[in-house]
Amino acid sequence: MARTKEFDETVVLEQALELFRARGFAHTSFSDLTSTLGISRQSLYDTYGDKQTLFETALKRYMDRGIDAIRRTVEDPAPVREVLIRFFDLLIDGSCGNGSHGCLLVNSMVELAPLDANTRAFAHQHARAVEQVLISRLTAAQREGEIATHKDPVVLAHFFYHTLLGMAVAARALGERDTLRHSARMAIRCLD
Repeated sequence: MARTKEFDETVVLEQALELFRARGFAHTSFSDLTSTLGISRQSLYDTYGDKQTLFETALKRYMDRGIDAIRRTVEDPAPVREVLIRFFDLLIDGSCGNGSHGCLLVNSMVELAPLDANTRAFAHQHARAVEQVLISRLTAAQREGEIATHKDPVVLAHFFYHTLLGMAVAARALGERDTLRHSARMAIRCLD
């Protein structure tokens, strides 16, 4: 007879995600995970196999949730400049507020992507997904006359994504909310 799980996988995954977000992959030991999550080493192994698999499962969950939030924000039919201000403000507020540990994906990209092919693949997947949402919205805004026809929505989407990454790193390192808001407004001026 199969044993039932003694823990809620959703809760455990959320706790693991926050631990990785706060400490990074390398600085989170399996012992840290079992003590923080309140489950046995064997249960963790039985469910996820190893720390890497648990980390990748948490990272994928985080990315999926983030892409959904970005999509909801960027696809708002409000004027594109207002939408982009809200887009960047959400990043700033989420990365600078209430003891935030920053963006798990960006933290992982900085820590692991140069050395880990799987993290690099996650980074590429995230970039393409976010850029596609931005390209779609910027193209629609261009059709509506909000952006000049000589502006390339693909180049703009790459620029905004790279701006997002830089701001996420700066938010984690410096936490200067007002300065980041000024930078975001400056980036949006490229639509003029």
